[in-house]
Amino acid sequence: MILLNPKQHNRKYPDVRSREVMLKTIEFFEQKGKAKIKEDDRAHTWYADLLEFQKAGEDLLDPVDAAGPQRRSDARWDTWRNIEFNEILAFYGLAYWYTWQVSILGLGPIG
Repeated sequence: MILLNPKQHNRKYPDVRSREVMLKTIEFFEQKGKAKIKEDDRAHTWYADLLEFQKAGEDLLDPVDAAGPQRRSDARWDTWRNIEFNEILAFYGLAYWYTWQVSILGLGPIG
């Protein structure tokens, strides 16, 4: 098992985009800060900021044959990348992980 240490995240990734997505996600949470994450959790705050962040740059759940002008050329369904992303979200809070998991459950049969 590899334990996530966001201050020393030196994990090897098979491609540049995977690394970019994971590091940007860690940066998102680190900028938000532990105190704010805990405050939002206790107040049951809807995590619209995470959803906007994901919408702006995520391409992890794109089915292989999805098409359209917004689709990145390196967008793909990749179980390994999804697992990595799961671990990062769960590290910062189960509420964040849950939203992602629901998305996977809905799109998994398509991918």
